Amino acid sequence: MDISMPSGFPQIEFRAFGLAAHAFFPKILSDDDLNDPLERLRQFDWAWQAVRYRYRLCFECSEEFRLLLSNASESWRSLAGDEDLSYKLERCIYIFFMGGLSIFESLGFALYFLGSTLEPTAFPLIAKPKKITLDATTKAFVAAFPKAVITQRLSELSKKPEFARLDGVRNILAHRLSGRRSVRSWSTLHRDGSYESTTEENWYIPGSNEKLTFDGELLQRHLDAITSLLVTFVWASREFAQ
Repeated sequence: MDISMPSGFPQIEFRAFGLAAHAFFPKILSDDDLNDPLERLRQFDWAWQAVRYRYRLCFECSEEFRLLLSNASESWRSLAGDEDLSYKLERCIYIFFMGGLSIFESLGFALYFLGSTLEPTAFPLIAKPKKITLDATTKAFVAAFPKAVITQRLSELSKKPEFARLDGVRNILAHRLSGRRSVRSWSTLHRDGSYESTTEENWYIPGSNEKLTFDGELLQRHLDAITSLLVTFVWASREFAQ
């Protein structure tokens, strides 16, 4: 039985990409495949599968985050604090952003191995997989397939605000806690003498310019952005493979 995926994932297009890409690799358990020390097909397949695993991971973190806040303790609601809940929320945020960036890194890794089957000389890092980054994949595609739509998508990725946000928060998370809940309240005096109170909650991240509105949908908003970006990448990947 196959892994079930959240409804937002472009499952049909992604499967079509994987099936089309297989045509460029040696057939499974063929002599060419069994005698391939670099295991090109396995490297591609496991990177392809990682895209799905990481996306589902992000979805589950978003759902858990929402549930945790909806069942928050009285201590948390009264702003007195709840360190155990802070840990659980931080864990969701950490896993989400690490996994979110990994979605695109894994897809880039799969594309690198696909590209190597078509233009081997432009993809020299297949024997050194630790060096295969999104930047390495982009440079290889620019050199080998400059007019392909997927090359354009790769080249534009770092300039996309939703990706820059994902990358920026993830890089901070790799070295310390993501941040803390920050609550700010103020009142506005109207001409009729009445007051209007406003409360704003954010997840404050020192060293980041990102302002994360803190509510149950915090991670879902980022997942929506990831999904929108991923759909365009999957479409371009399928078009390239076919």
